[in-house]
Amino acid sequence: MSGSVTLTGNHFRRLTVIFSGLALGLVLLYELVQWMPHIQALYLGSSGMTLLAAAIVAVAAWRSYHHHAFIAIPAIGTVILAASQFLLGAIWLRLDQPPVLRSIHLLATLLTLGSALYVTTLAYLPAEQLRRGGLSHRSHKFYFRSILLAGLGFLLLLATGAAVTETAAGAACPDWPLCRGEIFPADFSLAIAINLLHRFSVVAVSIAIAAVILQTRRRYTSHPLLTKWSAMIGFLFLAQVASGGLYSLPQLAQLVSLLHLSLSALIWSSLVVLMAICYFTIETVVPLPELDEALSHTELSIRQKAATFFKLTKPWILVLLLITTITAMFIAARGLPAISLILYTLLGGILSAGGASVLNSYIDSDIDGVMSRTSRRATVTGLVTPQETLLFGLTLSALSFLIFAIFVNLFSAILSTIGILYYVFFYTLYLKRTTIHNIIIGGAAGAIPPLVGWTAVTNSLDLSAFYLFAIIFFWTPPHTWALALLVKKDYAQARVPMLPVVVGEKETTYQIFLYSILLITLTLLPFTINMAGWLYLLVAFVLGARFIYLAWRLWRHYEKSLSKRLYKYSQAYLALLFLAMAIDRSLF
Repeated sequence: MSGSVTLTGNHFRRLTVIFSGLALGLVLLYELVQWMPHIQALYLGSSGMTLLAAAIVAVAAWRSYHHHAFIAIPAIGTVILAASQFLLGAIWLRLDQPPVLRSIHLLATLLTLGSALYVTTLAYLPAEQLRRGGLSHRSHKFYFRSILLAGLGFLLLLATGAAVTETAAGAACPDWPLCRGEIFPADFSLAIAINLLHRFSVVAVSIAIAAVILQTRRRYTSHPLLTKWSAMIGFLFLAQVASGGLYSLPQLAQLVSLLHLSLSALIWSSLVVLMAICYFTIETVVPLPELDEALSHTELSIRQKAATFFKLTKPWILVLLLITTITAMFIAARGLPAISLILYTLLGGILSAGGASVLNSYIDSDIDGVMSRTSRRATVTGLVTPQETLLFGLTLSALSFLIFAIFVNLFSAILSTIGILYYVFFYTLYLKRTTIHNIIIGGAAGAIPPLVGWTAVTNSLDLSAFYLFAIIFFWTPPHTWALALLVKKDYAQARVPMLPVVVGEKETTYQIFLYSILLITLTLLPFTINMAGWLYLLVAFVLGARFIYLAWRLWRHYEKSLSKRLYKYSQAYLALLFLAMAIDRSLF
């Protein structure tokens, strides 16, 4: 390899890194110059240095790599973007930072940063990958478009956020998630439109980033660069959401604003890098078999398609989750809540639980195919494509948040979303396949619905709500392990470390018995704190005695028939227990 500047040479790499560093520094100075007018000269000087660095990189790229269009042309484009950023910055400062130019100038600054990082990323990739860059596989194209959509959406999010900050748009909609108590106020104006566009951009970008991360974890775990950069985007986005909550501290407004924009710049940078890596290296990864391409696609009518999607929501699981949600509402209200509130909470709960189940099926389609119990799911047989499944699950999840936030309250919306994130990202992607304690820790996801029902009525949480959470948390292990005993071979074949697979049937039945004792003891405690009365205590004792008896028999004389009996009884047990508490709280 030549010692002069080459596509993969150290000289060119250093030039691109310097260029990217200057562009990133511009984003930070852009925020600082608004509070510190005396650094305007420093800002313009840095902008000029960035333009000079862009010109040097462009000349070096053109002289040595004009035959590599993927790097030569973008390198020239960086000069145009850097020049536009410099001119807009000079005009912006000359006119005393008018709000109308803020969004345009910010976009120019971020596009300059993005172009610099794109060229830098290519400089660090092997030359042979640049020569064969491109996307031929359907799943690769969908993945790339997801990253592209996330990037474009993020730019829109930042631009509208800047417009809201610098105009009266923030005051136009002082409440959240509604605007003046309505979805679309009657006195609609440009300020309201900007505010609502920013809010919907947050939801859209969240969905796009979730889609990118889920696809990466499902298909491209063997590609370390894609895995690392997508994970970084996820963590940075969560940090940015958390930093947004700090705006409630006015004494830290400037520091929070700088932190928020810094995280935004890092997210945008990571999306650009991921996009470049995806386009030029993804064909080196052997994709998972595409069911929609590998199998003969069966044409379905609209009704058949709807029925197939409905089954993906696992309605048999929905019923029990909704029972615990609605009964929690009755318990919190000590009677009948408003009918409209019940209906909206039910709708939000259906969408939330259904969305989580669909995304679970999307992620687990590889192991579902080797388990007899799940081998006929639509995601395995090819009745729906992976892309359709992902979009359907994300759409349901997003709609659930909007229903809760608009028609119930924000607290319930946040709790519901936490439940989805916990179940999909923490349990399904991590716990389920890596630890024997998957069900114990992951049980928290299934225990969130009663919290959602409680907050729907009270908009708060107290000890009573957490008792309901704890009951389901300790109910989950014996319930799930009873099922795991029935399908032990399936889990073993799929290499899922469920308790019976790892420690055997004898130890599993013993753990079921121990957790059953903990569960029944816990269910009697609400009576001691006046959360429930004698009716509940009697029902809880009778139901619990039967539960412990079945668990004890299973431990002492293991048979699959006993395991099946305990599994089915545990479902009825939880529903009847919550129903008894709801009746007790409503009548006494």
